[in-house]
Amino acid sequence: MKWNIKSKAPSAFLKQFPEYSSLICNLLYNRNIKTQKQIDEFFNPDYLDDIHDPFLLKGMKKAVTRIIKAIEKKEKIFIYGDYDADGVCSSSILFLTLKELGVKNPGIYIPDRDKEGHGLNENSIVSLSEKKANLIITVDCGCTNFKEIDLAKSLGIDVIITDHHSLRDKIPNAFVLIDPFQKGDKYPFKELAGAGVTYKLACALLRSINKEKSVPFEKWLLDITAIATIADMMPLIRENRALVKYGLGVLAQTKWPGLQELMKISGIDPKIIHSSKNGEAPLTNLNTQMIGFGIGPRLNAAGRMDHANAAYDLLITKNKEKAVVLAEQINNNNVKRQSLTDKIVKEIESRLNKKELENSNCKFIFEGDSDWPVGLVGLIAGKIARKYNVPTIIYQEKKDLIQASCRSIAQFDLIKAFSKCLNFFDDFGGHKQACGFRMKIKNLSKVKNIFGKIAEKELKDVNMEQSLDIDAEMQLEDINWKSYDCIQNFAPFGIGNLEPKFLVKKAEIISCRTVGNGDKHLKLELIVFGKKSMIKKVNAIAFGMGDKNEALKKENLVDIVFELILNEWNNNRSLEMKIIDLRLSL
Repeated sequence: MKWNIKSKAPSAFLKQFPEYSSLICNLLYNRNIKTQKQIDEFFNPDYLDDIHDPFLLKGMKKAVTRIIKAIEKKEKIFIYGDYDADGVCSSSILFLTLKELGVKNPGIYIPDRDKEGHGLNENSIVSLSEKKANLIITVDCGCTNFKEIDLAKSLGIDVIITDHHSLRDKIPNAFVLIDPFQKGDKYPFKELAGAGVTYKLACALLRSINKEKSVPFEKWLLDITAIATIADMMPLIRENRALVKYGLGVLAQTKWPGLQELMKISGIDPKIIHSSKNGEAPLTNLNTQMIGFGIGPRLNAAGRMDHANAAYDLLITKNKEKAVVLAEQINNNNVKRQSLTDKIVKEIESRLNKKELENSNCKFIFEGDSDWPVGLVGLIAGKIARKYNVPTIIYQEKKDLIQASCRSIAQFDLIKAFSKCLNFFDDFGGHKQACGFRMKIKNLSKVKNIFGKIAEKELKDVNMEQSLDIDAEMQLEDINWKSYDCIQNFAPFGIGNLEPKFLVKKAEIISCRTVGNGDKHLKLELIVFGKKSMIKKVNAIAFGMGDKNEALKKENLVDIVFELILNEWNNNRSLEMKIIDLRLSL
Protein backbone atom coordinates (compact mmCIF):
# COMPACT_ATOMS: atom_id res chain seq x y z
CA MET A 1 0.00 0.00 0.00
CA LYS A 2 1.29 3.46 -0.95
CA TRP A 3 1.54 6.01 1.85
CA ASN A 4 0.59 9.53 0.83
CA ILE A 5 1.56 12.24 3.32
CA LYS A 6 -0.48 15.39 2.75
CA SER A 7 1.27 18.68 2.27
CA LYS A 8 2.05 20.89 5.25
CA ALA A 9 0.16 24.11 5.77
CA PRO A 10 2.24 27.10 4.58
CA SER A 11 3.89 29.26 7.21
CA ALA A 12 1.56 32.17 6.39
CA PHE A 13 -1.40 30.00 7.39
CA LEU A 14 0.28 29.01 10.66
CA LYS A 15 0.94 32.67 11.48
CA GLN A 16 -2.66 33.58 10.67
CA PHE A 17 -3.97 31.20 13.35
CA PRO A 18 -1.37 31.17 16.16
CA GLU A 19 -3.95 29.91 18.66
CA TYR A 20 -3.77 26.48 16.99
CA SER A 21 -0.79 24.12 16.98
CA SER A 22 0.91 23.33 13.68
CA LEU A 23 -0.65 19.87 13.87
CA ILE A 24 -4.18 21.28 14.05
CA CYS A 25 -3.44 23.89 11.39
CA ASN A 26 -2.35 21.11 9.03
CA LEU A 27 -5.63 19.27 9.65
CA LEU A 28 -7.65 22.41 8.92
CA TYR A 29 -5.63 23.35 5.84
CA ASN A 30 -5.90 19.91 4.26
CA ARG A 31 -9.67 19.93 4.79
CA ASN A 32 -9.82 23.23 2.87
CA ILE A 33 -10.90 25.07 6.01
CA LYS A 34 -8.87 28.21 5.53
CA THR A 35 -10.78 31.23 6.84
CA GLN A 36 -11.89 32.25 10.32
CA LYS A 37 -15.53 31.96 9.23
CA GLN A 38 -14.99 28.42 7.90
CA ILE A 39 -13.15 27.41 11.09
CA ASP A 40 -15.92 28.81 13.30
CA GLU A 41 -18.60 27.02 11.28
CA PHE A 42 -16.64 23.75 11.33
CA PHE A 43 -15.87 23.69 15.04
CA ASN A 44 -19.19 25.19 16.15
CA PRO A 45 -22.10 23.94 13.99
CA ASP A 46 -25.24 25.87 14.80
CA TYR A 47 -28.74 24.49 14.23
CA LEU A 48 -30.32 27.84 13.44
CA ASP A 49 -27.52 29.05 11.14
CA ASP A 50 -26.30 25.85 9.44
CA ILE A 51 -29.57 23.98 8.82
CA HIS A 52 -30.94 25.58 5.67
CA ASP A 53 -34.52 26.69 5.03
CA PRO A 54 -36.40 23.66 3.64
CA PHE A 55 -38.35 25.86 1.27
CA LEU A 56 -35.16 26.49 -0.69
CA LEU A 57 -35.63 23.00 -2.15
CA LYS A 58 -37.35 23.15 -5.51
CA GLY A 59 -40.91 21.82 -5.29
CA MET A 60 -41.13 22.02 -1.48
CA LYS A 61 -43.86 24.66 -1.35
CA LYS A 62 -46.00 22.73 -3.84
CA ALA A 63 -45.48 19.47 -1.94
CA VAL A 64 -46.42 21.03 1.41
CA THR A 65 -49.55 22.63 -0.05
CA ARG A 66 -50.67 19.27 -1.46
CA ILE A 67 -50.01 17.40 1.79
CA ILE A 68 -51.86 20.00 3.86
CA LYS A 69 -54.80 19.65 1.48
CA ALA A 70 -54.72 15.86 1.95
CA ILE A 71 -54.65 16.25 5.73
CA GLU A 72 -57.53 18.73 5.75
CA LYS A 73 -59.67 16.57 3.47
CA LYS A 74 -58.72 13.39 5.33
CA GLU A 75 -57.41 11.79 2.15
CA LYS A 76 -55.59 8.48 2.38
CA ILE A 77 -51.85 9.17 2.45
CA PHE A 78 -49.29 6.42 1.87
CA ILE A 79 -45.57 6.64 2.52
CA TYR A 80 -43.55 4.58 0.06
CA GLY A 81 -40.07 3.83 1.39
CA ASP A 82 -36.97 1.80 0.72
CA TYR A 83 -35.67 -1.23 2.58
CA ASP A 84 -32.23 0.00 3.66
CA ALA A 85 -31.39 1.98 6.81
CA ASP A 86 -31.80 5.30 5.00
CA GLY A 87 -35.15 4.19 3.61
CA VAL A 88 -36.64 2.94 6.89
CA CYS A 89 -35.35 6.02 8.73
CA SER A 90 -36.91 8.25 6.06
CA SER A 91 -40.21 6.38 6.31
CA SER A 92 -40.27 6.67 10.11
CA ILE A 93 -39.46 10.41 10.04
CA LEU A 94 -42.40 11.13 7.74
CA PHE A 95 -44.76 8.78 9.62
CA LEU A 96 -43.95 10.36 13.00
CA THR A 97 -44.39 13.83 11.50
CA LEU A 98 -47.77 13.04 9.98
CA LYS A 99 -48.92 11.53 13.28
CA GLU A 100 -47.76 14.67 15.10
CA LEU A 101 -49.85 16.71 12.64
CA GLY A 102 -52.97 14.71 13.42
CA VAL A 103 -53.08 12.18 10.57
CA LYS A 104 -54.68 9.14 12.19
CA ASN A 105 -53.50 6.28 10.02
CA PRO A 106 -50.81 7.16 7.48
CA GLY A 107 -50.21 4.12 5.30
CA ILE A 108 -46.78 2.62 4.75
CA TYR A 109 -45.37 0.48 1.97
CA ILE A 110 -41.80 -0.81 1.98
CA PRO A 111 -41.10 -3.29 -0.83
CA ASP A 112 -39.59 -6.71 -0.30
CA ARG A 113 -35.96 -6.51 -1.37
CA ASP A 114 -35.89 -10.05 -2.75
CA LYS A 115 -39.30 -10.13 -4.48
CA GLU A 116 -39.77 -6.52 -5.61
CA GLY A 117 -36.43 -4.73 -5.64
CA HIS A 118 -35.74 -1.04 -5.13
CA GLY A 119 -38.33 1.66 -5.74
CA LEU A 120 -41.92 1.63 -6.94
CA ASN A 121 -43.36 -1.32 -8.82
CA GLU A 122 -46.60 -1.69 -10.74
CA ASN A 123 -48.12 -4.36 -8.46
CA SER A 124 -47.62 -2.20 -5.39
CA ILE A 125 -49.22 0.80 -7.12
CA VAL A 126 -52.27 -1.29 -8.00
CA SER A 127 -52.40 -2.58 -4.43
CA LEU A 128 -52.31 0.94 -2.98
CA SER A 129 -55.01 2.01 -5.43
CA GLU A 130 -57.21 -0.79 -4.15
CA LYS A 131 -56.60 0.55 -0.64
CA LYS A 132 -58.04 3.90 -1.77
CA ALA A 133 -54.75 5.82 -1.79
CA ASN A 134 -55.13 9.45 -2.81
CA LEU A 135 -51.56 10.54 -2.26
CA ILE A 136 -48.26 8.61 -2.28
CA ILE A 137 -45.15 10.26 -0.85
CA THR A 138 -41.96 8.42 -1.76
CA VAL A 139 -38.91 8.67 0.49
CA ASP A 140 -35.39 7.71 -0.61
CA CYS A 141 -36.73 6.39 -3.92
CA GLY A 142 -38.87 7.16 -6.95
CA CYS A 143 -36.73 9.44 -9.12
CA THR A 144 -36.29 6.77 -11.84
CA ASN A 145 -39.74 5.12 -11.66
CA PHE A 146 -41.29 6.56 -14.82
CA LYS A 147 -43.89 3.98 -15.80
CA GLU A 148 -44.93 3.26 -12.22
CA ILE A 149 -45.68 6.93 -11.58
CA ASP A 150 -47.56 7.17 -14.86
CA LEU A 151 -49.64 4.20 -13.69
CA ALA A 152 -50.39 5.89 -10.36
CA LYS A 153 -51.47 9.03 -12.17
CA SER A 154 -53.79 7.04 -14.44
CA LEU A 155 -55.38 5.55 -11.30
CA GLY A 156 -56.05 9.01 -9.86
CA ILE A 157 -53.19 8.97 -7.34
CA ASP A 158 -50.91 11.97 -6.89
CA VAL A 159 -47.26 11.11 -6.24
CA ILE A 160 -44.81 13.36 -4.42
CA ILE A 161 -41.24 12.11 -4.89
CA THR A 162 -38.61 12.89 -2.28
CA ASP A 163 -35.23 11.43 -3.19
CA HIS A 164 -31.51 12.18 -3.16
CA HIS A 165 -30.24 9.90 -5.93
CA SER A 166 -28.75 11.01 -9.23
CA LEU A 167 -31.31 11.98 -11.86
CA ARG A 168 -31.47 11.17 -15.55
CA ASP A 169 -32.02 13.78 -18.24
CA LYS A 170 -35.73 13.05 -18.00
CA ILE A 171 -37.65 13.09 -14.71
CA PRO A 172 -40.85 11.18 -13.82
CA ASN A 173 -44.21 12.85 -14.39
CA ALA A 174 -45.00 13.08 -10.69
CA PHE A 175 -47.16 15.70 -8.99
CA VAL A 176 -43.92 17.18 -7.71
CA LEU A 177 -40.28 16.10 -7.32
CA ILE A 178 -38.05 17.10 -4.41
CA ASP A 179 -34.44 16.16 -5.11
CA PRO A 180 -31.53 18.57 -4.64
CA PHE A 181 -29.95 17.27 -7.87
CA GLN A 182 -32.81 18.32 -10.16
CA LYS A 183 -32.25 21.15 -12.61
CA GLY A 184 -33.12 24.56 -11.26
CA ASP A 185 -32.80 23.53 -7.61
CA LYS A 186 -31.03 26.24 -5.61
CA TYR A 187 -30.66 24.42 -2.32
CA PRO A 188 -27.14 25.28 -1.08
CA PHE A 189 -26.19 21.71 -0.04
CA LYS A 190 -26.68 18.76 -2.37
CA GLU A 191 -25.33 15.82 -0.34
CA LEU A 192 -28.28 15.12 1.96
CA ALA A 193 -29.22 11.52 2.67
CA GLY A 194 -32.70 10.36 1.68
CA ALA A 195 -33.64 10.89 5.32
CA GLY A 196 -32.08 14.35 5.13
CA VAL A 197 -34.46 15.30 2.30
CA THR A 198 -37.37 13.74 4.21
CA TYR A 199 -36.34 15.69 7.30
CA LYS A 200 -36.52 18.91 5.28
CA LEU A 201 -40.06 17.98 4.22
CA ALA A 202 -40.95 17.24 7.85
CA CYS A 203 -39.59 20.62 8.95
CA ALA A 204 -41.48 22.42 6.18
CA LEU A 205 -44.75 20.70 7.15
CA LEU A 206 -44.31 21.32 10.87
CA ARG A 207 -43.44 24.98 10.35
CA SER A 208 -46.39 25.49 8.01
CA ILE A 209 -49.02 23.82 10.18
CA ASN A 210 -47.83 24.04 13.77
CA LYS A 211 -45.30 26.86 13.98
CA GLU A 212 -45.15 27.15 17.79
CA LYS A 213 -44.38 23.47 18.38
CA SER A 214 -42.44 22.80 15.20
CA VAL A 215 -38.86 23.36 16.39
CA PRO A 216 -39.05 21.16 19.52
CA PHE A 217 -40.57 18.24 17.60
CA GLU A 218 -38.34 18.53 14.54
CA LYS A 219 -35.30 18.35 16.82
CA TRP A 220 -36.57 15.04 18.22
CA LEU A 221 -36.28 13.68 14.67
CA LEU A 222 -32.59 14.53 14.41
CA ASP A 223 -31.43 11.24 15.95
CA ILE A 224 -33.10 9.21 13.19
CA THR A 225 -31.83 11.65 10.55
CA ALA A 226 -28.26 11.36 11.85
CA ILE A 227 -28.37 7.55 11.88
CA ALA A 228 -29.48 7.49 8.22
CA THR A 229 -26.88 10.05 7.17
CA ILE A 230 -24.09 7.97 8.71
CA ALA A 231 -25.46 4.58 7.59
CA ASP A 232 -25.87 5.79 3.99
CA MET A 233 -22.26 7.03 4.04
CA MET A 234 -23.05 10.60 3.08
CA PRO A 235 -20.27 13.22 3.35
CA LEU A 236 -20.11 14.57 6.91
CA ILE A 237 -19.46 18.14 5.88
CA ARG A 238 -21.42 21.40 6.08
CA GLU A 239 -25.14 20.76 6.75
CA ASN A 240 -24.70 17.02 7.22
CA ARG A 241 -22.07 17.76 9.87
CA ALA A 242 -24.56 19.91 11.77
CA LEU A 243 -27.35 17.35 11.39
CA VAL A 244 -25.14 14.56 12.72
CA LYS A 245 -23.57 16.56 15.54
CA TYR A 246 -26.97 17.63 16.87
CA GLY A 247 -28.42 14.22 16.04
CA LEU A 248 -25.89 12.45 18.27
CA GLY A 249 -26.85 14.83 21.06
CA VAL A 250 -30.51 13.95 20.60
CA LEU A 251 -29.75 10.22 20.32
CA ALA A 252 -28.06 10.26 23.73
CA GLN A 253 -31.43 11.28 25.20
CA THR A 254 -33.77 9.81 22.58
CA LYS A 255 -37.43 9.46 23.42
CA TRP A 256 -38.01 6.66 20.89
CA PRO A 257 -38.15 3.26 22.69
CA GLY A 258 -36.91 1.44 19.58
CA LEU A 259 -33.65 3.40 19.50
CA GLN A 260 -33.23 2.96 23.25
CA GLU A 261 -33.45 -0.83 22.89
CA LEU A 262 -31.37 -0.92 19.71
CA MET A 263 -28.52 0.90 21.46
CA LYS A 264 -28.80 -1.42 24.44
CA ILE A 265 -28.55 -4.58 22.34
CA SER A 266 -25.66 -3.02 20.37
CA GLY A 267 -23.69 -2.48 23.58
CA ILE A 268 -24.01 1.31 23.39
CA ASP A 269 -24.49 3.17 26.67
CA PRO A 270 -25.30 6.79 25.73
CA LYS A 271 -24.22 9.57 28.09
CA ILE A 272 -24.42 13.35 28.05
CA ILE A 273 -20.97 14.70 29.01
CA HIS A 274 -21.88 18.40 28.74
CA SER A 275 -25.42 19.66 28.28
CA SER A 276 -26.31 22.37 25.80
CA LYS A 277 -26.23 25.81 27.41
CA ASN A 278 -26.48 28.26 24.52
CA GLY A 279 -28.10 26.18 21.79
CA GLU A 280 -24.92 24.30 20.85
CA ALA A 281 -25.04 20.53 20.33
CA PRO A 282 -24.65 18.68 23.66
CA LEU A 283 -21.39 16.78 24.06
CA THR A 284 -21.92 13.01 24.34
CA ASN A 285 -19.92 9.80 24.37
CA LEU A 286 -21.53 8.75 21.07
CA ASN A 287 -19.62 8.76 17.80
CA THR A 288 -20.13 7.84 14.17
CA GLN A 289 -18.39 4.47 14.56
CA MET A 290 -21.02 3.37 17.07
CA ILE A 291 -23.70 4.22 14.52
CA GLY A 292 -21.83 2.94 11.47
CA PHE A 293 -20.87 -0.41 13.01
CA GLY A 294 -23.57 -0.84 15.65
CA ILE A 295 -26.94 0.66 14.76
CA GLY A 296 -26.76 1.02 10.96
CA PRO A 297 -25.91 -2.63 10.17
CA ARG A 298 -28.70 -3.87 12.43
CA LEU A 299 -31.30 -1.66 10.74
CA ASN A 300 -30.00 -2.81 7.36
CA ALA A 301 -30.05 -6.47 8.44
CA ALA A 302 -33.84 -6.42 8.73
CA GLY A 303 -34.25 -5.80 5.00
CA ARG A 304 -31.28 -7.95 4.03
CA MET A 305 -32.31 -11.12 5.85
CA ASP A 306 -36.09 -10.77 6.14
CA HIS A 307 -38.27 -7.69 5.61
CA ALA A 308 -37.47 -4.07 6.45
CA ASN A 309 -40.85 -3.65 8.14
CA ALA A 310 -39.26 -4.95 11.35
CA ALA A 311 -36.76 -2.06 11.39
CA TYR A 312 -39.49 0.45 10.52
CA ASP A 313 -41.79 -0.87 13.25
CA LEU A 314 -38.93 -0.64 15.74
CA LEU A 315 -38.32 3.03 14.93
CA ILE A 316 -41.95 4.14 15.20
CA THR A 317 -43.19 2.07 18.13
CA LYS A 318 -43.95 3.78 21.44
CA ASN A 319 -44.34 0.42 23.19
CA LYS A 320 -41.23 -0.59 25.17
CA GLU A 321 -42.10 -4.32 25.27
CA LYS A 322 -42.57 -4.40 21.50
CA ALA A 323 -39.29 -2.52 21.07
CA VAL A 324 -37.43 -5.15 23.11
CA VAL A 325 -38.79 -7.99 20.93
CA LEU A 326 -38.07 -6.19 17.66
CA ALA A 327 -34.54 -5.18 18.70
CA GLU A 328 -33.74 -8.80 19.55
CA GLN A 329 -35.19 -10.00 16.23
CA ILE A 330 -33.14 -7.48 14.30
CA ASN A 331 -29.99 -8.35 16.24
CA ASN A 332 -30.44 -12.06 15.46
CA ASN A 333 -30.82 -11.20 11.77
CA ASN A 334 -27.59 -9.22 11.95
CA VAL A 335 -25.68 -12.18 13.42
CA LYS A 336 -26.92 -14.38 10.55
CA ARG A 337 -26.04 -11.66 8.07
CA GLN A 338 -22.46 -11.43 9.33
CA SER A 339 -21.92 -15.19 9.09
CA LEU A 340 -23.37 -15.53 5.58
CA THR A 341 -21.54 -12.45 4.32
CA ASP A 342 -18.18 -13.80 5.48
CA LYS A 343 -18.89 -17.13 3.79
CA ILE A 344 -19.75 -15.55 0.42
CA VAL A 345 -16.79 -13.13 0.52
CA LYS A 346 -14.44 -16.10 0.99
CA GLU A 347 -16.12 -17.87 -1.93
CA ILE A 348 -15.59 -14.85 -4.19
CA GLU A 349 -11.97 -14.49 -3.09
CA SER A 350 -11.42 -18.14 -3.95
CA ARG A 351 -12.86 -17.54 -7.43
CA LEU A 352 -10.67 -14.50 -7.95
CA ASN A 353 -7.53 -16.33 -6.82
CA LYS A 354 -8.15 -19.02 -9.44
CA LYS A 355 -8.54 -16.35 -12.14
CA GLU A 356 -5.43 -14.46 -11.06
CA LEU A 357 -3.02 -16.33 -13.36
CA GLU A 358 -5.24 -15.61 -16.36
CA ASN A 359 -5.71 -11.92 -15.73
CA SER A 360 -3.50 -10.33 -13.11
CA ASN A 361 -4.28 -6.81 -14.32
CA CYS A 362 -8.08 -6.91 -14.13
CA LYS A 363 -9.71 -3.48 -13.90
CA PHE A 364 -13.08 -4.65 -12.56
CA ILE A 365 -14.86 -7.53 -10.79
CA PHE A 366 -18.19 -8.89 -12.02
CA GLU A 367 -19.37 -11.95 -10.05
CA GLY A 368 -22.73 -13.53 -9.30
CA ASP A 369 -24.54 -16.65 -8.16
CA SER A 370 -28.08 -17.92 -7.73
CA ASP A 371 -27.39 -18.77 -4.08
CA TRP A 372 -26.27 -15.30 -3.01
CA PRO A 373 -29.11 -13.42 -1.25
CA VAL A 374 -29.98 -10.19 -3.00
CA GLY A 375 -30.01 -8.49 0.38
CA LEU A 376 -26.29 -9.07 0.81
CA VAL A 377 -24.88 -8.31 -2.64
CA GLY A 378 -24.35 -4.60 -1.90
CA LEU A 379 -22.54 -5.32 1.34
CA ILE A 380 -20.36 -7.92 -0.35
CA ALA A 381 -19.62 -5.64 -3.31
CA GLY A 382 -18.36 -3.01 -0.88
CA LYS A 383 -16.05 -5.45 0.89
CA ILE A 384 -14.61 -6.81 -2.36
CA ALA A 385 -14.17 -3.33 -3.88
CA ARG A 386 -12.28 -2.14 -0.81
CA LYS A 387 -10.00 -5.17 -0.75
CA TYR A 388 -9.11 -5.27 -4.47
CA ASN A 389 -9.53 -1.53 -5.17
CA VAL A 390 -11.45 -1.98 -8.43
CA PRO A 391 -15.07 -1.28 -9.47
CA THR A 392 -17.09 -4.28 -8.32
CA ILE A 393 -20.46 -5.67 -9.41
CA ILE A 394 -21.98 -8.48 -7.35
CA TYR A 395 -25.30 -9.96 -8.42
CA GLN A 396 -27.93 -12.54 -7.64
CA GLU A 397 -29.08 -14.67 -10.55
CA LYS A 398 -32.68 -15.75 -10.05
CA LYS A 399 -34.73 -17.45 -12.77
CA ASP A 400 -34.45 -15.06 -15.72
CA LEU A 401 -33.45 -11.98 -13.67
CA ILE A 402 -30.22 -10.39 -12.50
CA GLN A 403 -30.27 -8.10 -9.44
CA ALA A 404 -26.94 -6.38 -8.93
CA SER A 405 -25.26 -3.99 -6.52
CA CYS A 406 -22.19 -2.04 -7.61
CA ARG A 407 -19.46 -0.30 -5.63
CA SER A 408 -16.62 1.74 -7.07
CA ILE A 409 -13.35 3.51 -6.38
CA ALA A 410 -12.73 7.26 -6.38
CA GLN A 411 -11.33 7.23 -9.94
CA PHE A 412 -14.38 5.63 -11.58
CA ASP A 413 -17.95 6.95 -12.02
CA LEU A 414 -20.47 4.08 -12.08
CA ILE A 415 -23.39 6.27 -13.20
CA LYS A 416 -21.44 7.50 -16.21
CA ALA A 417 -20.31 3.98 -17.14
CA PHE A 418 -23.73 2.39 -16.84
CA SER A 419 -25.38 5.21 -18.79
CA LYS A 420 -24.24 3.25 -21.85
CA CYS A 421 -26.27 0.23 -20.67
CA LEU A 422 -29.62 1.81 -19.76
CA ASN A 423 -31.45 0.12 -22.64
CA PHE A 424 -30.70 -3.28 -21.09
CA PHE A 425 -31.96 -2.44 -17.57
CA ASP A 426 -35.45 -2.88 -16.14
CA ASP A 427 -34.43 -0.63 -13.24
CA PHE A 428 -31.33 1.37 -12.39
CA GLY A 429 -30.32 4.07 -9.90
CA GLY A 430 -27.87 5.26 -7.31
CA HIS A 431 -24.74 7.38 -6.97
CA LYS A 432 -21.34 7.65 -8.67
CA GLN A 433 -19.74 5.30 -6.15
CA ALA A 434 -22.69 3.02 -5.34
CA CYS A 435 -25.61 1.96 -7.49
CA GLY A 436 -27.75 -1.01 -8.46
CA PHE A 437 -29.67 -2.44 -11.39
CA ARG A 438 -32.15 -5.13 -12.33
CA MET A 439 -32.26 -6.73 -15.79
CA LYS A 440 -33.03 -9.89 -17.74
CA ILE A 441 -30.31 -12.52 -17.56
CA LYS A 442 -30.11 -12.61 -21.36
CA ASN A 443 -28.52 -9.13 -21.21
CA LEU A 444 -25.79 -10.11 -18.77
CA SER A 445 -23.00 -10.76 -21.27
CA LYS A 446 -23.80 -7.56 -23.21
CA VAL A 447 -23.72 -5.36 -20.10
CA LYS A 448 -20.61 -7.05 -18.78
CA ASN A 449 -18.88 -6.53 -22.11
CA ILE A 450 -19.84 -2.83 -22.39
CA PHE A 451 -18.96 -2.10 -18.78
CA GLY A 452 -15.68 -4.02 -19.09
CA LYS A 453 -14.55 -2.04 -22.11
CA ILE A 454 -15.34 1.26 -20.38
CA ALA A 455 -13.52 0.21 -17.20
CA GLU A 456 -10.46 -1.01 -19.12
CA LYS A 457 -10.31 2.23 -21.13
CA GLU A 458 -10.85 4.69 -18.28
CA LEU A 459 -8.59 2.88 -15.82
CA LYS A 460 -5.88 1.92 -18.33
CA ASP A 461 -3.34 4.48 -17.14
CA VAL A 462 -4.65 4.78 -13.56
CA ASN A 463 -2.40 3.55 -10.77
CA MET A 464 -4.64 0.98 -9.06
CA GLU A 465 -2.37 0.55 -6.06
CA GLN A 466 -4.27 1.34 -2.88
CA SER A 467 -3.08 4.49 -1.17
CA LEU A 468 -3.35 5.57 2.43
CA ASP A 469 -3.69 9.30 3.04
CA ILE A 470 -1.75 10.51 6.07
CA ASP A 471 -2.63 13.89 7.55
CA ALA A 472 0.73 14.63 9.13
CA GLU A 473 3.85 13.22 10.71
CA MET A 474 3.30 13.41 14.45
CA GLN A 475 6.16 14.39 16.73
CA LEU A 476 6.61 12.92 20.18
CA GLU A 477 5.65 16.22 21.85
CA ASP A 478 2.27 16.10 20.06
CA ILE A 479 1.30 12.73 21.55
CA ASN A 480 -0.60 14.17 24.51
CA TRP A 481 -4.07 14.85 25.85
CA LYS A 482 -4.17 18.38 24.45
CA SER A 483 -3.68 17.05 20.90
CA TYR A 484 -6.25 14.33 21.48
CA ASP A 485 -8.86 16.83 22.71
CA CYS A 486 -8.17 19.15 19.75
CA ILE A 487 -8.48 16.23 17.29
CA GLN A 488 -11.84 15.30 18.83
CA ASN A 489 -13.11 18.77 17.93
CA PHE A 490 -12.95 17.59 14.30
CA ALA A 491 -15.63 14.96 15.04
CA PRO A 492 -18.10 13.74 13.85
CA PHE A 493 -15.86 11.79 11.48
CA GLY A 494 -16.99 10.21 8.23
CA ILE A 495 -16.86 10.53 4.45
CA GLY A 496 -15.40 13.95 3.59
CA ASN A 497 -13.99 14.34 7.10
CA LEU A 498 -12.18 11.12 7.94
CA GLU A 499 -10.61 10.61 11.34
CA PRO A 500 -7.07 12.04 11.13
CA LYS A 501 -4.26 9.56 10.48
CA PHE A 502 -0.72 10.26 11.59
CA LEU A 503 2.73 8.88 10.93
CA VAL A 504 5.45 8.09 13.46
CA LYS A 505 8.81 6.91 12.13
CA LYS A 506 11.38 4.60 13.73
CA ALA A 507 9.37 3.60 16.80
CA GLU A 508 11.05 0.77 18.70
CA ILE A 509 9.11 -2.37 19.58
CA ILE A 510 9.37 -3.26 23.29
CA SER A 511 6.85 -6.12 23.08
CA CYS A 512 4.51 -7.61 20.50
CA ARG A 513 1.83 -10.28 20.96
CA THR A 514 -1.41 -11.48 19.41
CA VAL A 515 -4.73 -10.96 21.18
CA GLY A 516 -8.41 -11.57 20.59
CA ASN A 517 -10.44 -14.50 19.35
CA GLY A 518 -8.27 -16.56 17.00
CA ASP A 519 -5.25 -14.29 17.65
CA LYS A 520 -6.55 -11.94 14.96
CA HIS A 521 -5.18 -8.75 16.47
CA LEU A 522 -1.79 -7.40 17.44
CA LYS A 523 -0.93 -5.65 20.71
CA LEU A 524 2.33 -3.68 20.84
CA GLU A 525 4.26 -1.61 23.32
CA LEU A 526 6.46 0.98 21.61
CA ILE A 527 9.09 3.59 22.36
CA VAL A 528 8.65 6.80 20.36
CA PHE A 529 11.75 8.99 20.09
CA GLY A 530 11.71 12.79 20.14
CA LYS A 531 14.10 15.71 20.12
CA LYS A 532 16.95 15.98 22.65
CA SER A 533 16.86 12.24 23.39
CA MET A 534 13.29 12.41 24.68
CA ILE A 535 11.37 9.12 24.63
CA LYS A 536 7.84 8.04 25.44
CA LYS A 537 6.27 4.62 25.87
CA VAL A 538 3.01 4.18 23.93
CA ASN A 539 0.66 1.22 23.69
CA ALA A 540 -0.75 0.31 20.27
CA ILE A 541 -3.43 -2.01 18.90
CA ALA A 542 -3.51 -3.31 15.31
CA PHE A 543 -6.87 -4.88 14.51
CA GLY A 544 -6.78 -7.75 12.01
CA MET A 545 -2.97 -7.78 11.82
CA GLY A 546 -2.24 -10.83 13.97
CA ASP A 547 -0.57 -12.50 10.99
CA LYS A 548 2.26 -9.92 11.17
CA ASN A 549 3.36 -11.10 14.60
CA GLU A 550 6.07 -13.51 13.40
CA ALA A 551 7.72 -10.85 11.22
CA LEU A 552 8.04 -8.38 14.10
CA LYS A 553 10.68 -8.77 16.79
CA LYS A 554 11.66 -6.94 19.95
CA GLU A 555 13.89 -3.91 19.22
CA ASN A 556 12.70 -3.74 15.58
CA LEU A 557 12.20 -0.16 14.38
CA VAL A 558 8.88 0.41 12.63
CA ASP A 559 7.07 3.20 10.80
CA ILE A 560 3.44 3.36 11.88
CA VAL A 561 0.32 5.00 10.46
CA PHE A 562 -2.21 5.37 13.25
CA GLU A 563 -5.20 7.14 14.75
CA LEU A 564 -4.82 8.54 18.26
CA ILE A 565 -7.53 6.93 20.40
CA LEU A 566 -8.71 6.78 23.98
CA ASN A 567 -8.46 3.49 25.86
CA GLU A 568 -10.72 3.23 28.92
CA TRP A 569 -10.43 0.22 31.20
CA ASN A 570 -11.39 -0.15 34.88
CA ASN A 571 -11.88 3.60 35.20
CA ASN A 572 -8.38 4.26 33.83
CA ARG A 573 -7.89 6.44 30.75
CA SER A 574 -4.84 6.30 28.49
CA LEU A 575 -3.87 7.38 25.01
CA GLU A 576 -3.26 4.61 22.52
CA MET A 577 -2.33 4.22 18.87
CA LYS A 578 -4.84 2.42 16.68
CA ILE A 579 -2.54 1.14 13.93
CA ILE A 580 -3.84 1.42 10.38
CA ASP A 581 -0.66 0.19 8.69
CA LEU A 582 2.96 -0.47 9.63
CA ARG A 583 6.24 -1.46 8.04
CA LEU A 584 9.81 -2.04 9.14
CA SER A 585 11.81 1.19 9.06
CA LEU A 586 14.43 1.57 6.35
